[in-house]
Amino acid sequence: MRRLVGCFTAVGLVALSMAGFAVGAGAAEVKLRADGWCPYNCEPGNRPGYLIDIAKAALEPAGHTVDYQLMPWTEALAAAAAGTVTGAVGATREEAPTLVYATTPLGLSRPTLVIRKGKETKDFKVTNLDSLKGLRFGSIKDYFYATEVNAFIDANKGSANLVQVTGDNVTEDLVNMLIDGKLDAIVEDSNVVDYLLESKGYRNLFNYHALGEKATVSIGFSPKDPNSATYAKLIDAKLAELRKNGQLTAILEKYGMKDWQ
Repeated sequence: MRRLVGCFTAVGLVALSMAGFAVGAGAAEVKLRADGWCPYNCEPGNRPGYLIDIAKAALEPAGHTVDYQLMPWTEALAAAAAGTVTGAVGATREEAPTLVYATTPLGLSRPTLVIRKGKETKDFKVTNLDSLKGLRFGSIKDYFYATEVNAFIDANKGSANLVQVTGDNVTEDLVNMLIDGKLDAIVEDSNVVDYLLESKGYRNLFNYHALGEKATVSIGFSPKDPNSATYAKLIDAKLAELRKNGQLTAILEKYGMKDWQ
């Protein structure tokens, strides 16, 4: 996963009405950026990802316009911090603590090791990733997965078996390399891997091992934008409304997801 994994404290929903929040300085263009991380955020279009669907449902009725585009993750975080874009989609407080977040989590993420069946040795242990040294292992450059995973990547950067990719659709690139047999194993968020492999019909070709703990996922708004706190409150209110009236379930079902609460 591209996000930091760590322990989190569940926060109860605050039932708030959108009518209680002023739009602030007026209607604005909300520029949301991230690399492709479907089902959280996908290609812009009719199925842009459930986080984008939630953001639009919350912000557009308040008069704002959501402009969502793909951007490499490290650039998206830097742009949100600097205020050149409004928010980074799928950010966490642990990874980007200076950004502004809704109180309620917008999802849960957990890193997962995906290995082609038949590639695991009899002494393979998830707690000892050195057993991966003989495998062609794929990861995304500059992503933080989990402490033990990043330690393994850092220790093996000079190895020909370690493949690191960059770009806007890096997860799909890695999954395609895994499907094509160019890689033996990759690490990625469990929801992302499930979505991609299920959509391609290849999920049963691999074994899966959870790494680390679940972490909350959200949209991190720029601390430079005076409307960021308002955007976060609008999302809190709309998420509570969507969950209560059943529309959240309908949004998530489009992506094969279930409510994380």
